[in-house]
Amino acid sequence: MRGIILSLADLSKQLLGECDDCIIRFESYREEDKDPDFFQEVRPHAYYIDELLLEWENLVRKWIQVKRPKYVHPSQINSLVESMKQFIVQSYYKGTSKKRFYKSIHSSKYTLETIIQAIKEVGDEHA
Repeated sequence: MRGIILSLADLSKQLLGECDDCIIRFESYREEDKDPDFFQEVRPHAYYIDELLLEWENLVRKWIQVKRPKYVHPSQINSLVESMKQFIVQSYYKGTSKKRFYKSIHSSKYTLETIIQAIKEVGDEHA
């Protein structure tokens, strides 16, 4: 994917930024009444984020095992990964349910912010 290995904190911040980007994209596509080109826009971006999520998931699971952060649990990781995979794609489509879309993003942002805070407290060395 990349030649640079990012830390768990960096990847978490990048995914947090992607949540904000999804909101901007979603609002823009709705405002412009625009339909995306699935093969040129949606699929490449979704694949890129899937790679990031896979890398992040591997790091965060190791980190949870080693550091045992107080407010971060494996079930949250499962939910976040599945939710992000869905709302990344949904952010391109104006027909997406606005309420559910925002709820998914806010939940993911909360989990990422909790992880970032826990990393500040316990560190992100994971092996």
